[in-house]
Amino acid sequence: MDEVIKLLAVDLGASSGRVMLGLYDGKRIEVEEVHRFANQPVELHGHLYWDVLQLFHEIKRGIRKAAREHGTLTSVSVDTWGVDYGFLDRKGQLLYAPHHYRDQRTAACAPILEELLPPDEQFRLTGNQSARINTVYQLFADLEESPWLRETADMMLLMPDLFHYLLSGTAAGEQTIWSTGGLLAAGLSAPSAKVMNRLRLPLNLVPKLVPAGTVIGQLLPSLQEELSAGPLQVIAGASHDTASAVASIPYGPEAAAAFISCGTWSLAGMETEQPVLTDQAREYGFTNEGCFGGGNRLLKNITGLWILQEMQRGWAQAGEPVSHQEAVRLAAEVRNEGYTAAVIDPDDVLFSTPGDMPGRIVAYCDRTGQQPPVSKGEVILTILQSLASAYADTISELETLTGQNLRAIHMVGGGIRNELLCQLTAEATGKEIIAGPAEASATGNIAVQLAALGIAEAAALRELVAQSCTLVRYYPSK
Repeated sequence: MDEVIKLLAVDLGASSGRVMLGLYDGKRIEVEEVHRFANQPVELHGHLYWDVLQLFHEIKRGIRKAAREHGTLTSVSVDTWGVDYGFLDRKGQLLYAPHHYRDQRTAACAPILEELLPPDEQFRLTGNQSARINTVYQLFADLEESPWLRETADMMLLMPDLFHYLLSGTAAGEQTIWSTGGLLAAGLSAPSAKVMNRLRLPLNLVPKLVPAGTVIGQLLPSLQEELSAGPLQVIAGASHDTASAVASIPYGPEAAAAFISCGTWSLAGMETEQPVLTDQAREYGFTNEGCFGGGNRLLKNITGLWILQEMQRGWAQAGEPVSHQEAVRLAAEVRNEGYTAAVIDPDDVLFSTPGDMPGRIVAYCDRTGQQPPVSKGEVILTILQSLASAYADTISELETLTGQNLRAIHMVGGGIRNELLCQLTAEATGKEIIAGPAEASATGNIAVQLAALGIAEAAALRELVAQSCTLVRYYPSK
């Protein structure tokens, strides 16, 4: 292939967004950042909303910049976090800004919902863990508190669906993002009739659902003119950011492998043919979500590098900044000196909000009878060792649930730039760690677009990713 194909991945996280350029020359995918912007929720009259118009403005800025600097673009696809949505009226207009998943309107309605549909039954029907942030809780709360929506709202679109609609004028629901919110039947691409009926949720609000990797239209003519971008194909890719990340995992000949998508937050799991709906899976805290190309992601949410990032924020405010490289160096030094780190539970509620992380680590150690870390290096090593231990516990649970002896773990996402965390994870799990790609969501987003356009074979995407990035291997014993 002589021509380099240029595609755009819009990767939206809960605190920032990026427009990423993907370059494909027939052999490799290269990904580079074009535009980065903040994603800050807005509080209004006691409720929390996403500033969707500002986000769309930033997406347009990124498309315009990419078109100006790189010429002809082929397509664009958006991936985001899960569960949140916006309502359209019968004229296709957005009724109001989508609520943020941390909005507290679900609290009062949650007991009513759970009386109608207990958490264990939610899991059996949908494969999703019950949680007040889930789409099903939010929709139930909206309809209970604002019954006028039953007459006024014509459709609901999850966040990537909404941006695809704003770009193309076509409303469609992509299956991987819809599999995250407690509305779809487990393992199927349709709403659960029992969930919808039991909770009196209008089925007509659910848009036409399409599989990941569906071309849904072209960039609207008005946007083509405004952005000087031409008729980009708008693709509903693997629209949940974790689905995109998992689509990028370059599995090799390993008989059985797990994955850890590691960043501010982490998700650990493995791909299975069917959802795992046992009581033990629910008790362990696993959920089931869809994959590009079919199949199931059996995974668990784990706190990632959030605690360390919050620690670094505090040090910087105190005039003692510690860079990423310096953090790894300090932790490695105390480890080499033989320091035995305390073990904290990263998912303890104590660490769930911003604040005095050093003091909270001391409090946790006092509560659990451990010697708290003192120096910066000891604190950092404590955090990294504790993350590795949490990953190891989850991998052990996966082996119990699936009956498989996992030989390797693929780690992807920005967290793999912390080489010490990768090494500690290898030692804690006793497994080979295969790290890469770091830009997992954007790489997976671009790869799925190539398959949707018929430019690359879906079955060959993982091999393509492996050829496009440098994989680093870590082993249990040095």
